[in-house]
Amino acid sequence: NLAGTPRTKLYLHLDAGAPVGRVEKLGPATAATIRDWVGHSRVTIQPVLRMDRVDAVDAHDPPGWMRDLVILRDPRCVFPHCQRDARGCDLDHIDPFDDTGPPGQTSPHNLAPLCRRHHRAKTTGRWQYRRLPDGTYQWTGPGAPGAP
Repeated sequence: NLAGTPRTKLYLHLDAGAPVGRVEKLGPATAATIRDWVGHSRVTIQPVLRMDRVDAVDAHDPPGWMRDLVILRDPRCVFPHCQRDARGCDLDHIDPFDDTGPPGQTSPHNLAPLCRRHHRAKTTGRWQYRRLPDGTYQWTGPGAPGAP
């Protein structure tokens, strides 16, 4: 961080050699534009994240890599029709975390982003959901699927 310069965090997705990448919340950007942006600032490069990683941890809160993986997999709140950006969501344990339960309860397969409103609706028991093998989510709750 240069003295007096506020930090900006951009999430850039660019494959080596690709002419166009994607900037989260902004959209497509050419590789040349991205190089121009990062060429004038101090930059921290985040290593490539393996999206097939399935490690579990014995803690309630996921490590940073796991949070990033879940957000990249599910870029929005997973409640039907909700468009809240996952970076502003809570990561919810699909099967509730139990402090006295077995190890390994926190894993990418047991986490999903829920906005605060839908996280509360799930934790109060009004709505339940599960992650299906194809990566989609099945919700059950009062009335037809929609915002509580």
